[in-house]
Amino acid sequence: MTTSPTLSPRLLIVVCAGVALIAAAGCQRKEAPAGETTADATPAASVPAAAPAPTPAADEFPAGVLRAYVWQCADGQTLVMRNLLREKAIAIDFHGGTRRLDQTVSASGVRYADSVVAFWTKGGTATLERQGTPTVQCEERRAASLREDARVRGVVYRALGNEPGWILEIGPSSKLSWTTNFGQDRYDFEQAQAATAPDGTIVYTAQNDAVTIKATVKAERCVDDGEVEFDHVVTVESGGQTLRGCGTRLNAR
Repeated sequence: MTTSPTLSPRLLIVVCAGVALIAAAGCQRKEAPAGETTADATPAASVPAAAPAPTPAADEFPAGVLRAYVWQCADGQTLVMRNLLREKAIAIDFHGGTRRLDQTVSASGVRYADSVVAFWTKGGTATLERQGTPTVQCEERRAASLREDARVRGVVYRALGNEPGWILEIGPSSKLSWTTNFGQDRYDFEQAQAATAPDGTIVYTAQNDAVTIKATVKAERCVDDGEVEFDHVVTVESGGQTLRGCGTRLNAR
């Protein structure tokens, strides 16, 4: 009959410490991250009108959650709402300034409020409540929300087109992102090169391991298939295709 060797106390401590370190490293690897304005004139309370809203890092927003939303309300107001996800709050622009509303307990939907204003969202609808005024119903304007979200993220130009459906985002800095085939394919470029022609037209070129892209941006009135007007004509060339669309300038370079 054979017997298992007995570890000395000192050796047993070393082995256990090694196992603990390996387990801790494994847990850290598992946890590492992998890697789309008007209102009443009552003065704002919590946030000064000139104070910029904090912008969380991109990896703090789950897929499908925007940094900003645009709401059209039944009384004619258009509200821009910035999502302060880290702080469990929102900031809404009013005529008198920007109000910060903290998330509160809600039986359904998500409710944000301060001592005067409450904003209750549920899907693509929202309710604006304000002391001394009637309750107002609002609806999200998705296209406007996606543009505002891009603006908050620092995108300089955002363009879109059809056949196939595509979206181009240029910026911040030298970044460029192209989503095509109705959202099925996305290509990100970290170092796009820009060249400006004498007439102000800007040509961006970029490449990665998958594709090469050339995007031409010209300040000129552009109307898409839905009769929506934009301030730039944008052409994308890639893979032997030339796609034309319309774009908007959202930020300075």
